[in-house]
Amino acid sequence: MESASGNGHLVAKLQAEIARLKEENRKLRASNRRWMRIAGTDSLTGLPNKVFFTTALLPQAIAQANTDGQPLGGIMIAPDNLGEYNKKYGRSGGNDVVKGVADFLSENTEDEEKLVHIDGANFCLIVPESDLNRTKRRALTLRARVLNRQFDCGDSSVPLTLSLGVVSRSPTSPGEDVDVKTVVESFLRKMEAAMDQAKQAGGDRPQEDPETSF
Repeated sequence: MESASGNGHLVAKLQAEIARLKEENRKLRASNRRWMRIAGTDSLTGLPNKVFFTTALLPQAIAQANTDGQPLGGIMIAPDNLGEYNKKYGRSGGNDVVKGVADFLSENTEDEEKLVHIDGANFCLIVPESDLNRTKRRALTLRARVLNRQFDCGDSSVPLTLSLGVVSRSPTSPGEDVDVKTVVESFLRKMEAAMDQAKQAGGDRPQEDPETSF
């Protein structure tokens, strides 16, 4: 029969091994998340992420719009009252809502549009060949459609409304120099500011930035 001290030593070794494996697993998950960001994909939704959006997708869309002489629309989208759901159902419930919004928007993205998960609960839809009026109509369509859907949140289903920031950029005149990085930063900043205004006004609405020359 093994002594009590021998058993205690074995238990300590097992606990140390379990702790080591947990730490390795944590490091692996962190590494996977870093690689997902580098690869341009959001790990929660599977959508393109902000890095890919700002370094590739949006610059390409701006360049194409300038080449074609067409406006370029953008909508930043976020569900309202997500903080309340996080408090009531926990972080996992909030993640369920974010994934549900990603699925909803993916199902309602048209052929030439591009959908990105920017961060948190914020999404962006790029709408080619779309002036401010058309982009706002597109936002209103999404706002109306979300009202007919319930979203998983933990063990429950919840309704959602959306706040939407609407922007459209007129094409640059032929021969005019374009600082694409500055345009990308302005595009993103304007969408975010417009969406914040929609939230401050009570949510469940689009808010447009009237400036189209930037």
